[in-house]
Amino acid sequence: MIGHILRCFAGLPFKLERLDEAASGRVTGADLRAALPGLLRSGELAAVRKAWGEKLYYIPPERLPLLWEQVELAVMLPHDGGTVHLYKEAGPGLVLDLFRALTWIARNGLPMTSKGTIHQKSVGKLSAYLYLQDRDVAGLGLRYPHQEVYPPGLAVVLDLLQSLGLLTKERALWGLDSSRLTAWLDLEPEIMEAVLFRELLHRYVPDEAVIQHAVYRLTQRDFREEAWYALEDMYASLQTMGMTSEDLPDRVTEWIESWVDALSGFGWLDIGKNSKGSTLVRWRRKPQLEWPEQTAEVDRIEDTSANYEEPARPSGVFFVQPDYEILVPPDVSYRIRWELEACCDNQTMDAMSVYRISKSSVARAAELGRTPDVVLELLKAHSATGVPENVSLALEQWAGEMGRIVLEEKLLLRCRDEEAAGTVAALPALAGVLERIGPRDFIVDAGQDAKVHKALEEANLSLPKQRTAGASGPEYPKLEEPGLTTVSDLLGGKSEERAWIFSGQNLHFYDRSDEVPGVEQLFAGLNDIPVMWRSEMRDYHASTARKMMSQAIAWKTKVSLRINGTVMEFIPITLTGEEKWTVQGHLFSQDDVRDGVQGNLTELAPGQWESMRLMLPEMVAGNE
Repeated sequence: MIGHILRCFAGLPFKLERLDEAASGRVTGADLRAALPGLLRSGELAAVRKAWGEKLYYIPPERLPLLWEQVELAVMLPHDGGTVHLYKEAGPGLVLDLFRALTWIARNGLPMTSKGTIHQKSVGKLSAYLYLQDRDVAGLGLRYPHQEVYPPGLAVVLDLLQSLGLLTKERALWGLDSSRLTAWLDLEPEIMEAVLFRELLHRYVPDEAVIQHAVYRLTQRDFREEAWYALEDMYASLQTMGMTSEDLPDRVTEWIESWVDALSGFGWLDIGKNSKGSTLVRWRRKPQLEWPEQTAEVDRIEDTSANYEEPARPSGVFFVQPDYEILVPPDVSYRIRWELEACCDNQTMDAMSVYRISKSSVARAAELGRTPDVVLELLKAHSATGVPENVSLALEQWAGEMGRIVLEEKLLLRCRDEEAAGTVAALPALAGVLERIGPRDFIVDAGQDAKVHKALEEANLSLPKQRTAGASGPEYPKLEEPGLTTVSDLLGGKSEERAWIFSGQNLHFYDRSDEVPGVEQLFAGLNDIPVMWRSEMRDYHASTARKMMSQAIAWKTKVSLRINGTVMEFIPITLTGEEKWTVQGHLFSQDDVRDGVQGNLTELAPGQWESMRLMLPEMVAGNE
C-alpha cells in the first residue's frame, strides 16, 4: 500500500479524503484507508495537525530512501551514443564550502546591521571566498529572508550552517557553536555529504510529486558513478515505472536541469551534452541517502565475517616541507584542517591541499589562542615525516621574539577632579586593585571592574551607566574533546526550525499527531448498514443492490459478484438511473492478481449477476 502512496504523493502531505487518488488496479481507496492505521503505527506514515484541527498525512523524509529501494526500477543504461562534451565539471564540494565559510567566520566574524542583516562588506568578502557560485543555484528559485541582501550561493551556505546549528545568531553578530562544530568536524566526509544531501532533498525540492520522483530517481542504484546517463532516458523511465502518466511539462524539466546544475556546483556530478544537445549527467561522487547511526567519535566495528573491511578513515597525516609548505592529502580530517587554518596560510585546496607556515601566520595564530609551541606540537603530532629542523628552529625563534613585548588592554578609571581622585585612592576596598598613573587617573587590574563598581557605589561615587558597545569580536573556537554526539543528535530533529530555505510544505510549523483514525472515521456509516451486505454472498432485490453499489462507490471499495457461476471482483465507478439503473466499473477475474492490472471497463445492470457482497478490507472485519 505504501508503494501506491509513494507513487501518488511522494513526500507531499495529503488529507484523508485525497488518499483515494493513490488507488490503482485492484488496490482501491478502501484498501488504502484500511492500511492507514498500520502505516501510522509502523512509522511509514506520519501526521500533523493544524491549529484548526485539520490533519495532514505524509511519508517522513527519512523513509523515502528506504521506500525507493523497494521500487522496481525501469533500469537505466549508460549513454552509448557517441562523444559527450563536458559542459560543466563538478565543483570542489559543498562540504569544503561549509568548511571555508566556518573558518572565515571564525577569523572575521559576521557583524550585523541595525536591520538584523550581515554587513554588506562581509557579505561580499565571504561570497568571494566560496567556490559555490550564484549561477549554480539561481535556477532553483529558492526563497529566504532578505533576498535583496544575500546572493543565492551565500544564502545556501548560511542556510545549511544554521540548519546544522553550527551558526547561531547572537545580539550583534552571528557566532559559532563550538560543541556542535566539534561534532561536525569529527564526522567522516562521506557522512557530512549524506547529511547535507538529506537537507537539500528535504527542503530545497518543490512540493510537486513528479519533481520529487525525478530527484530521487537520479540517486538510484542503476545510476553508476563515472558513467553518463541522459536525462531524457530518466524521464522515460519514470513513465515506465508509473511515477508519471504523461510527458513531463517544460517547467518540470527546466527545474530538473537547474537541480543537476546545483548538484554539479555542490561537487557531486558532471554535466555533459551529446551531439543533439541533450543533457547528460555523470555522478562524480554519489552521496549516500542515509548514514549509519554512529557517533562523532567513531568506535571501531567488530565484525568477524571474512568479507568485512573497515572503511577508510581520515588519517590526519600531512607532510611538512623544508620550504615551510605543508602538503595535506584529502584523507586528513577536517578537525586537523581547522587548526591548520588557524596557524597557516592556505595556498590551494584541491586533491592535495597546500598550506604555508610563516612568521605572520604564527603571529595570527597567537592572537587566536595558539602559541608557537602549540603550533609546533600540532605539526609534530600529524606530520608523516616529522618537522624539518629549520622549521622547528624558526618556530622556536618566533616564539621568543613574540614573547618579548606584549600589548595589553587596560581599563582606565578617570576622575573629574583631584578631590574625587583622592577619595577613590583612600578607599580600603580598592587597595591593591588600582594603580595611580596621574593626578586624576587610575588603571584597574584585569577582572576587577565589578569590584570597583561595588566599592564606588558604597562610597556614593557610582559610575554613570555606559552604553553597551555590542558583542565582542570574533573568536576562533578551540575544538573540544571528541564527544559521543550522534548524527541525529547533531541535527537535533529541529533543523527545519533553524533553517532559512523551504521550497515545499513547512510541516514543522504544525503539531505532530499520534492519533490513529478509527474504522468509523475511515468508513463513515459502517454501523448503519446490514452486516449481511458485507458478510454473505446473496441475491438481492434490484433496489437493495443499487444501495449496495452506491455504498461501494462512496467507500471506494470492491463488490464481489457471481457471474455465470464464477466469482469476480468489481470496482464500481459510476451509477446511473433509478428504477432501471446500470453501474460502470472495472471487472477483474479472481485468477488475475497481477499488480497494476486495471481490469475490464464494464457496464452492468441488475440481473447480470446471481449474487453479490460488499468487499471491505480485513481491518474492517477485524473490528466488527
